[in-house]
Amino acid sequence: MSSTIDLKLQSAIADNLTKLCEWSANLLITDIPKNVLKNAALILGDNIAATISAAGEPELYAYHQHLINSPQIPQATLLCQNGPQVSMMNAALGNGLAITWNELDDGYTKTAVHPGALSQPLILATAQANQLSTSDMLRAVVIAYEIGTRFARTWPQTLPRLHPHGVFNAICAAAGYASLLKFDSKQFLQAITSATTMVSPGPYSHPIQGALIRNAWPAAGAWLGYFSCEMARMHIYGLPTGPYDVFEKGFGASSNPEQLSIDLGSDWTIMAGYHKLYGSCQHAHASMEGLEEILIEDPQIRGGNEIQEVLIEVSKMAMNFNNALPNTTLAAKFSIPHAVAATIVHGAHATENFLHASMSDPQIAKLRTKVVMQELPEVRAWPYDRPARVTIKLNNGKELSAFCEAALGSSARPLDSEAVLNKIKFLSIDLAPNLYDSVVHLRHLIDQEQLNSLSTSEWVNSIF
Repeated sequence: MSSTIDLKLQSAIADNLTKLCEWSANLLITDIPKNVLKNAALILGDNIAATISAAGEPELYAYHQHLINSPQIPQATLLCQNGPQVSMMNAALGNGLAITWNELDDGYTKTAVHPGALSQPLILATAQANQLSTSDMLRAVVIAYEIGTRFARTWPQTLPRLHPHGVFNAICAAAGYASLLKFDSKQFLQAITSATTMVSPGPYSHPIQGALIRNAWPAAGAWLGYFSCEMARMHIYGLPTGPYDVFEKGFGASSNPEQLSIDLGSDWTIMAGYHKLYGSCQHAHASMEGLEEILIEDPQIRGGNEIQEVLIEVSKMAMNFNNALPNTTLAAKFSIPHAVAATIVHGAHATENFLHASMSDPQIAKLRTKVVMQELPEVRAWPYDRPARVTIKLNNGKELSAFCEAALGSSARPLDSEAVLNKIKFLSIDLAPNLYDSVVHLRHLIDQEQLNSLSTSEWVNSIF
């Protein structure tokens, strides 16, 4: 009986994946609504800004210098100071390492995945190296987003054991690369099934514990996605049963095969993402926003000297982010106690909240020990599945409380385009002062149906 069920499931996965790849291979830029393309341009700009914002972090700076000094043919832009030209793959690797470093990239909340961060470093580098238009580039951005989100929705039970940056990295990157190279439906399927066998079982515990290797998973995906597609071009590829074998049998995640192809071309998943206002795991944002509400009403408690305890009530998933002694900047970004303490000391929007200096800040360290976390008894379904209730207990016995059901920037309370553009300007003004104007111009070209008039290289170089 079980073998019959397995065969039916394998067949359903293969059939729906084939439909997804056929749709992706045959999708024309004119098939994509303008509002979808404009949102893709906004997400791309947001992720470039997130990448640039991390350029000064010491580990990342050292790797970028290594890439810059390597023998190579200049083909694409490394998104750091002055935008140096490096080889296509060095650009994809360097930008892939940086894009999630400061936790300011976009994401998708129907199930946790960051398809933009996992695909766009390779998309940008490939489009530049091959002198492709911004039309080709944005088409690939949309397709990679669709494929990444649909894989994540098909196998959501990889969470919370495995991190999506590892589980879906090669797939998202391969989707973008295959789109740029205009693979036909057969080759597209071969590339995606091959990439499925190369994904990484990155533990979700690693970012919580501060293992910086987690920041490298998007870069690794860029290489693996590229390699999967190159192998498919050489007629070296996997099997249609690969996704079943990896996700169902290997990772132990139950499948929802119809999610791979349902509502293709009508429900554009790139329209259901979120943008981050704070440089931390998105599960901490509702707590930070609730704190800000209290601190605005009672500014005298900023700094934390009058605080006895901070009770944070959150979802079951958010309870995983309870590390009160983070030892790296990444651990701090995945620590709700640190996010809470830093918000009280500096404010939720402060850029220094999760940088190296925050790790040795004595007031933040003191306040982290005063944070108590509890699970909320009731949490609504998406997009209200990441709420927080914050209760501050003062030394004089007074209690102050606030509830945030969904953070600003989430799918429940999306930012308008101008708010995202302002974030882009704020993050990039020092190293890429023209990024804001370049994103505005790209969105204008979409309105005017003139994307083919501008190459990706011209557009990327215009941001510096």
